[in-house]
Amino acid sequence: MPFWLRLLLLLSVPLIQSDGCSFSSGNMTDDRQKVTLAAILPTTNTDYPWSWPRVAPALNQAISRVNCDPWLLPGLKLHLVHGNSENNAGYCSDSMAPLVAVDLKLAHDPWAFIGPGCDYSSSPVARFTTHWDVPMVTAGARAIGFKTYGAVTNTGPTHLKLGEFSLKIQETFGWQRHAMLVYSDNKDSNDDRPYYFAVEGVYDLLRIQNISTYDYSLENDINYKLVVQKIRENGRVVYVCCPLDIFRNLMVQFWKEGADLENFVFFFIDLFAEGLGGGRSARPWYQGDQDDYAAKLAFRSVKVLTYMEPHNPEYFQFVETLKRDAKESFNFTIKDSLYNLVAASFYDGVMLYSQALNETLSQHRTGPGPIKRPKGDLVTRRMWNRTFSGDPSRFHVCLFWTDLAVG
Repeated sequence: MPFWLRLLLLLSVPLIQSDGCSFSSGNMTDDRQKVTLAAILPTTNTDYPWSWPRVAPALNQAISRVNCDPWLLPGLKLHLVHGNSENNAGYCSDSMAPLVAVDLKLAHDPWAFIGPGCDYSSSPVARFTTHWDVPMVTAGARAIGFKTYGAVTNTGPTHLKLGEFSLKIQETFGWQRHAMLVYSDNKDSNDDRPYYFAVEGVYDLLRIQNISTYDYSLENDINYKLVVQKIRENGRVVYVCCPLDIFRNLMVQFWKEGADLENFVFFFIDLFAEGLGGGRSARPWYQGDQDDYAAKLAFRSVKVLTYMEPHNPEYFQFVETLKRDAKESFNFTIKDSLYNLVAASFYDGVMLYSQALNETLSQHRTGPGPIKRPKGDLVTRRMWNRTFSGDPSRFHVCLFWTDLAVG
């Protein structure tokens, strides 16, 4: 796939500065007016990239940065409170999250909500925040349905963008027929149906453009021979979103059945960057078993769509500080390097909100006395369709859904 087809998403990554400044959260002489941000994130389940131990260090860095900048929010200081979006079993909950949102609203009347991250817990909170006219900033909530909620600003890569990228691929090569979506979807599990929501963006965008699309769901007990048969009957351009080991098994079965792989192209949506994680070389087909040879040959027809982690020194400095703070504050060791991009996106959310709030207040200042909170939609609109640019403490790096060459 040509280089220029890669979907570009801008992610601003902070240049970490010293925490020492004239105004700190523990400085009792600080008489600035308090602006409360309420985070609703999973507290204990660190499998979620937006769990509190992963994201809180980044949020605290952003709040420290804002409170140390006398020009960003003059007369105001950010204050963070947190509520848990998990149920008793430790999973994101669509019933607990809105209850926590109501409790935080009544107890703290926050100027903005940070999170939730999971789609099911985010949806009712998005309804409440839109009704309350309170901005909701998150790097989760990636499903395409969140575009209908007027209070939501998403600072991370969304499934709508993935759909737009897929549509661009189809249009560039003139593929109007035989597109197929294959995805894992265990409706009875406690997960957030991440693979289903990911392909939803692709499905909707292709259907809008009248590209014939066939979808197939992978259930618990997968009959790989049947899946291969369904693909051969219905697809030529195949988008697959599932765990990497399942996709590899599918491609091995495809090769063993003697299918003419030159007549197919597979786009594997590597939703959790399994093919690039852990410092391994970029060989998603490799598992060190007897199927490696077949998998390598089958992967010649595969393009992997995944995240590309930045490689600049400022980002690495951000990650090292993130790891240090997570270890010191939560006794939690961060190892999943690609999940750090989510933490960085939450950092960006705080910075983006602070900048939008500053601009809104500058146009709606009412004179002496306490600063009056502006209408939430005025702040939210200033966060949409924009990126940070060019101040000496922040810069842009690129986050791609990109193809992965197989050697």
